[in-house]
Amino acid sequence: MKIYLVRHGQTDYNKNRLIQGLIDVPLNGYGKEQAELTAQHFINEPIDLIISSPLSRAYETAQIIAKAINYQGEIIIDEHFRERNFGEADGKSIPTFIEKVRKGEVIGLEPQANLMSRVVKGLSNLKDKYPDKTIIIICHSQTIKAVLTYINPELYSLDTSLGNCSISLIEYKDHKWYVTLANYNDYL
Repeated sequence: MKIYLVRHGQTDYNKNRLIQGLIDVPLNGYGKEQAELTAQHFINEPIDLIISSPLSRAYETAQIIAKAINYQGEIIIDEHFRERNFGEADGKSIPTFIEKVRKGEVIGLEPQANLMSRVVKGLSNLKDKYPDKTIIIICHSQTIKAVLTYINPELYSLDTSLGNCSISLIEYKDHKWYVTLANYNDYL
């Protein structure tokens, strides 16, 4: 089983270094261009399934990729791969968020354990339902970081840097998950 984890394209919130969380912010023009370029990576890769977070920035990225690679299936929405809930920090600047987290002042922040549990459950469901498939999941920074951290906590954390429309690849073989590629975006 191969799962490509693609972070959504750029939004104006990304450009302005604002926390998006569960705010449904669409892609900007550059984000759409990024999605088109990312799709080229999958032109010669047989993709069995495309899954998206329910947030529009991920779904729009998924639609652009699906169209570019002539994917004929349905884009499946999966709540397991939505962005982390940042509570009252949604819409705030990233530096302000970091400062408030250090002081323990962020109300409504989804605990890391809950994020990890949600994402791992999503992976487990996919492993059980589609064991021999090649899948693209278009989702979010914290979601992808949670996956990478779950698989290899010595190398990754929720502080790992991930660019918009970067590709990470995980594989399940011999009853174990492996990170094969992380934060690849040389094509952008």
